[in-house]
Amino acid sequence: MSKKLMTIVLAFCMTFGFGTSVLGYSNPFSFTDSWNWNNGNFYGEGDPYILKFNGTYYLYVSTVDDKAGVKVWSSTDLVNWTYRGLCAVDAITKAAYAPEVVYWNGYFYMYTSPGGNGHYVLRSESPLGPFTVQTGNKGLGIDGHVFIDDDGKWYFYRTGSNNITVNPMSDPYTFGAGSNTGANMNGWTEGATVFKRNGKYYMTYTGNHVWNNAYRVDYAFGSSPTTGFAKQTKQNPILINSEGPNDGLGHNGVVVGPDLDTHYIVYHSHAEPGRRFNMDRIVWNKDQMIVLGPTTTDQPNPDQPLFSDRFERSSIGTGWTNVNGGTWGIFNQELMWQNTIGNATWYRQITTGSTAGSYTAEFNMKQMKQGTSAAPRYGAVFSYIDENNFGHAVLNRNTNSLETQFRVNGVDQGILSSVLPSGYDYTKWHTIRIEKVDSTYKVYVDGMLKQTRDNITLGGGKVGYTTSDAHADFGYVAYSNKVNGSNAWYAAMPVPGTVEAVHYMTGSEGMAYHDTTSENIGGEYRNTAVDIRSSAAEVKYVVGWNQTGEWLKYRVNVASTDTYDVDLRVATNLNGAQVRIWDGSTDLTGVRNVPNTGGWENWQTVTLKGLSLTAGIRELRVEIVTGEFDFAGMKFHQAASVSNVFDDFNDGNDNGWVRFEGNWVVENGELSSEGGIFGKTTIGNEQWADYTVESDIKLIETTGDAGILVRVNNPANGKHLVDNPDYLQGYYAHIKTNGVYLGKFNYGWTSLTNSAMSIPANTWQHMKVVVSGANIKVYVGDMATPKINYTDTSSNPFTHGKVGLRSMYNHTHFDNFKVSP
Repeated sequence: MSKKLMTIVLAFCMTFGFGTSVLGYSNPFSFTDSWNWNNGNFYGEGDPYILKFNGTYYLYVSTVDDKAGVKVWSSTDLVNWTYRGLCAVDAITKAAYAPEVVYWNGYFYMYTSPGGNGHYVLRSESPLGPFTVQTGNKGLGIDGHVFIDDDGKWYFYRTGSNNITVNPMSDPYTFGAGSNTGANMNGWTEGATVFKRNGKYYMTYTGNHVWNNAYRVDYAFGSSPTTGFAKQTKQNPILINSEGPNDGLGHNGVVVGPDLDTHYIVYHSHAEPGRRFNMDRIVWNKDQMIVLGPTTTDQPNPDQPLFSDRFERSSIGTGWTNVNGGTWGIFNQELMWQNTIGNATWYRQITTGSTAGSYTAEFNMKQMKQGTSAAPRYGAVFSYIDENNFGHAVLNRNTNSLETQFRVNGVDQGILSSVLPSGYDYTKWHTIRIEKVDSTYKVYVDGMLKQTRDNITLGGGKVGYTTSDAHADFGYVAYSNKVNGSNAWYAAMPVPGTVEAVHYMTGSEGMAYHDTTSENIGGEYRNTAVDIRSSAAEVKYVVGWNQTGEWLKYRVNVASTDTYDVDLRVATNLNGAQVRIWDGSTDLTGVRNVPNTGGWENWQTVTLKGLSLTAGIRELRVEIVTGEFDFAGMKFHQAASVSNVFDDFNDGNDNGWVRFEGNWVVENGELSSEGGIFGKTTIGNEQWADYTVESDIKLIETTGDAGILVRVNNPANGKHLVDNPDYLQGYYAHIKTNGVYLGKFNYGWTSLTNSAMSIPANTWQHMKVVVSGANIKVYVGDMATPKINYTDTSSNPFTHGKVGLRSMYNHTHFDNFKVSP
């Protein structure tokens, strides 16, 4: 790319807030200096945890079982990592499982469970170590994680009895009695990560045995850090891939990216042997946490902030403006300082660039000395226009508090003071974070939300540092015009994958959307003319009041040039609605009908097939051609033509089938599954959409059941290191001696419907299952009239997947299996 063209691209990205990300990384990552066993086999980067400190990220991973020490890497962009050596070398760190590091008040505390045998706490004055052992064995289950709440209270999360257990902490070394948080995976549960967002406590956690291909991640949230974490069954698992080269996804961490707003989930996958590091973007829709993954193709590098400074130079330079004097300088090309004390003058260094009206900013600082005035203070300046219009958030050592003050048109709005935790050491590094949405400011200190100030009539402005009668050092500073998850409006959503309707591109009328009203009728989420409301049924924000001729544009990152199907989530009580999807000037779908769903909260899935998409970053436009319907989102699938399959097993084998658990044999031209166990076997392509599946089925025993699997995704062996019959996603149409049944697997089991019918043992029954969109018809005996006619109106219907056979504690024979397009 020429320098002139690069300048044009950068100017466009800065103008419209896209950042300068390019397709730059893909999962899994490769690291230098990975852990290896003594025999040379790869061990890799299992159980990854990332700490952000003073603008730099530090990665810690589990230690190989036959060595001691904890390795650490550092990065400023989450993509390019530099190995920094062993940060701990004590013999106790042999096989240090899941080391996690917390910064607090000048010290870095490491929690790890060597070989899974209890926990130890180590401490250092640097994220690079050396960490030294501070405690004996504290016991407690593996995979310890520390969360510090807004009030400064500490909590330790770890494995319990098939759940995540929490222990309140009175200090970094002392653990109270444990209690069940409510988070579990219906079996072994580990690897918790907890964070707080908009007043809710979120927990991600991993289930299953680490070496089962279906190792996976769920999430839950609640209103307490200790109890009542509600599993989000409609969305879980949020990370799973049981087949292919990048399977066994689990033990994650969550970190905020360089743009100060985007959450990323980091996790490991199987490397056969060993484990590798992976990372995917998280976006938000109301309370819903949505992972844009798992991905294995090129993804945009994490966005950088609009402005940042690490002071890696010898002078302050032209990017800053001094206000009111003071003595400012640069130390060791790593921080800025101001050392004039002895009076109450507010000295400031202000950036030359400015934020937008809503933004996030981060500041890092520590005090070296202070004067004898009533209130020596130091901290952050933001929304700065001039000395008559600005806000500041400063630390006051004398009162152990955070103080904020806003001046609007020369009028001070009043100082608000918030007490900080006892024992705060102001000579150590602390972080102030500002989140501004319209006229509301949230102010955080060291990750703790300390103040929310509303109705402050300041817009965007410059940021900077300030002191009053204090000598202070100032570290990494950055701002971004993204806040409270607005990164989703800029992101290129991976395809295949899910796109939320409210995550249309940022931009103006006619560029990112067309809406016939001048305001957001629903008044929710975004300040554009697009009409957004909250849906009780979908439990998130949706785009409503869509009228003829309106459209929304979405940035997507298409994995490969191929044919795709897309599932639209729609609701309407009107007839005649139509939709069309464009890629630029290319009509991808033609005009398609949207059915009357019977109400604005009666959501249904409509599948549009055969979209020819080109690889790379694209801008797709969803057009409301005629009529009116509400729009919740869309899910893209790679599509493949359904093949004709017939197997009468007369060749004496079941070649082409993949057996999982169970005892399967081919005998006398029939496929047999022995009784006393559950088992499944699959065939076909997970990209298949609509098809008919038929089979003859004979129950040999009167207990249990057997039948046909459709729309199968992520099957795994539920007997490999575990004992669980629910290891798949898809639908199961089956027979018992008293009827025909339909249920849904999503690494758990949900009964959907049934129809009474006498089905004697040792009698052949012919079953046919027809799947079309979200509709499933099940025929037994009578091939003209279905015994079951069911449409999955849930928010997560399975519309693509393989086929298979299953038996559940019944000796069953199968024959004449057939799949038709």
